Amino acid sequence: MALADRLAENPPLDIDGCSVGKLLARLDGAELDALQVMLGTPDNWGWTAPDIYEALKAEGHAVGFKAINKHRGSKCRCAA
Repeated sequence: MALADRLAENPPLDIDGCSVGKLLARLDGAELDALQVMLGTPDNWGWTAPDIYEALKAEGHAVGFKAINKHRGSKCRCAA
């Protein structure tokens, strides 16, 4: 079987980003700004991953704990 045939039988999943990236896309205004500050930049580290996770969980957002550092390091689906 050729690769093209395998691809036709099993198309790639339609995944548009990690849980952090999806949340960033949904938020706006002060909430978006707050999460961006929490995530930090190379010059400003922001909050720790456990603190971000707990804050998001307390606000009712479903974000994977490991996804926070993967997103920060550009090692998640958003970076693809």
